[in-house]
Amino acid sequence: MRRFRGLLPVAISLVSVLFALVTACGGGDDQKAEIGQLSDPATVPTAPPWDKPPDIAILDPNAITPVGGAAPTPTPAAEGAPGVCGPKYTIESGDTFSSIAAKCGTTTQAMKDANPGVDPLTIRAGQVVNVPAPQPSP
Repeated sequence: MRRFRGLLPVAISLVSVLFALVTACGGGDDQKAEIGQLSDPATVPTAPPWDKPPDIAILDPNAITPVGGAAPTPTPAAEGAPGVCGPKYTIESGDTFSSIAAKCGTTTQAMKDANPGVDPLTIRAGQVVNVPAPQPSP
């Protein structure tokens, strides 16, 4: 009996923990889930989205005709609008003299020469700079 005397506190602790777990988990509690409790997916009321799934339709973009007549013609952006090449260019976020030169068909050096009072390293969005005429390709 002396060998088991040390196990008595351990057994009592184990029974207490099991009792606490069963009580916390609602063991022995045969009540139905109340309305609004959505913890059990089997008790959540759902409706199927359709009786039969719809057929797949693949549209050919070339076969789509606009409603109301001819297709609209794109309106060119106003000169000097942000990101639009012209004699003046409004800087957009992320622009550099090199990226503007590439976009507008000129060189970085020509951009620097056309804007002598502008530091290319400190340009900011919304700033307006001069854009030289496009340079012919070599």
